[in-house]
Amino acid sequence: MSNKAVEITKTESRLEVASAYLLDFFASGGRSVLVRGDPGTGKTSFVLQLLDYHSKNNFKSVYMSTRLSAKTLKSHQPWVEMVQGKYGTVPRLAEEQIGFQDSRRMDGVRAISGLRAYLEQVGNPFVVLDSWEGLFFESHTMGVEEISKLVEDYDARFVVVTERREQTDLDYLLDGVIVLRRKFHERRVVREIELKKLRGVSIRQSRFIFTLDNGKFRYLPPLSFQNPENSIDVGEPLPNSTRGNYSSGSKTLDSIIAGGFLRGSFNLLELSNEVPFEITSLFLRTILSNFINNGHKVLYLPFAVSPRNQLEKILSNLSRDTLENSVEFLGYKHKANSNSDDVLVGDASQDFGMINAKIEETSRSSDYPVLVMLSEDTLEGIYGAADVSKYLARSVSLSKSLGNIRLQLANPNSVLLNELRPLCDSNIRIEMIDSTPIAFSVKPQSVLHGVVTDEFTPGKLSLVPIV
Repeated sequence: MSNKAVEITKTESRLEVASAYLLDFFASGGRSVLVRGDPGTGKTSFVLQLLDYHSKNNFKSVYMSTRLSAKTLKSHQPWVEMVQGKYGTVPRLAEEQIGFQDSRRMDGVRAISGLRAYLEQVGNPFVVLDSWEGLFFESHTMGVEEISKLVEDYDARFVVVTERREQTDLDYLLDGVIVLRRKFHERRVVREIELKKLRGVSIRQSRFIFTLDNGKFRYLPPLSFQNPENSIDVGEPLPNSTRGNYSSGSKTLDSIIAGGFLRGSFNLLELSNEVPFEITSLFLRTILSNFINNGHKVLYLPFAVSPRNQLEKILSNLSRDTLENSVEFLGYKHKANSNSDDVLVGDASQDFGMINAKIEETSRSSDYPVLVMLSEDTLEGIYGAADVSKYLARSVSLSKSLGNIRLQLANPNSVLLNELRPLCDSNIRIEMIDSTPIAFSVKPQSVLHGVVTDEFTPGKLSLVPIV
C-alpha cells in the first residue's frame, strides 16, 4: 500500500469515530461517556466503531451486550470481528481483537464483578456496556453506583449505552453525554450526533451529520477546504454510458440521476444561499472537467459579472490552452473588463439571440453534445424575471433540439424557479445541515448525500449516502 493510501486510511478511521472532539476526550484515561438515542438511531454501530478504532490503537476493547448475541451482532455488523468469552468470563484478547461478553442472562452484580477482575489485569481498557438497563433493570440506582465505582477505580475508557430519552443520574455522574437522532429533511432521513457534554474538551460545534452507509458509522464533518494548489486533481475522466447518458464525473451523482445527464436534457442545480462557493466550485470542477476531458465543448455564462479568470480558478486543473479550445465564455460588458469575451450588453432580446447563436455555433463545431451552463440568478438579476421568462423556454427548447445538455444553476430565491422545475429532466439540490453540505435529487428522487472530496483526488466531488 502506498504512503498516500496509508495516510488516507488513518484519516478515514478518525473520521468514522465522530470527530476530533471525541478522540481528544478519550486521550486521557478514567473517562466515561453516556450514549443516548432511540432504537434504530445507530448507537450500536457508533460504539462498535469506537471499539474498533481503539483496539487498533493499543487498547483492550470489550463489548458487553445485554441485548444481542454474538451471532446476531455479526449478522447486523458483518465488518466487525469479535472474540467471545465463555459464559461469565471476559475474553482474553490478542492485539487488535475486540472482546464480546454475552451478558444477556447475567445479573448486574455478577457482570460488573467479572469486569472488575478483568480490569485489574489489563492496561488500556476500553469498555462498552450496551445497554446498562439490561443489567440493572431492577435497580437503576445500583447500576449508577456500580458504574461510577468502576470509572473512579480504574484508568479505563468507559461507554454506557441507553435507550432512555430522559436524563438520568448517569448524565450528571459520567464525564460525557452524546445523543444520536434519526430525523427527516425534505422527507428524507438525516442522522445527527450531538456532543452535549465532554468534560475537559472545548466544543466549538456540538452537532454533526453521520451515516450508517454499508452498516458502519461514519461522521460527516463540515467540509474543510484545502489550498487550491493541493485540490486540483480530478483523476481520469469517467467514461460516458453507451445508453446515451453522459457522466457528471461522480459515480454517485450519476447513480442518483439515473445514470448521468441525458442527451438533450435540461438539468436544474439548486444551491441554497448558505452553500459556500467552495462547494459550488467542487461541483462545477467535477462536472466541467469530466465533460472537457471526454472531448465535449462547454458554453458557460458566469455568475453575475464574474470575469473569465474566476472560471480559470475553478478549473485550475486544466491548462489555459485546454480552456481556450473547449470553453466558450459569455461575459458581460463592464468597465473593469473590456476583453473579447464581453459579448453580452444587458438587453434581453439581443443577448438571448447571442446566447442561442452561440449554442448553435458551438454545436456545429463539436462532435459531442455541448454542455450549456447558465446561472439563472445572473439572468434574472440582469434582465429581470419578466424578460427572462419571454426567452427562456425557446432557449431551453433549442438546447434540447440540438441534443445538448443544459445545466441551469439557481438558488431558492429565483423568481422563475417554479417555471423551471416542471421543465427539468433532473433536479439536484445542495443545502447545508449542521454546517455540513448535503446534496440530493428531487427528480428523480434520492436519499440525502453528504458532500465530501474524493479520497484519492481531492479536487473532485464525492457523495456519501446518508442512510
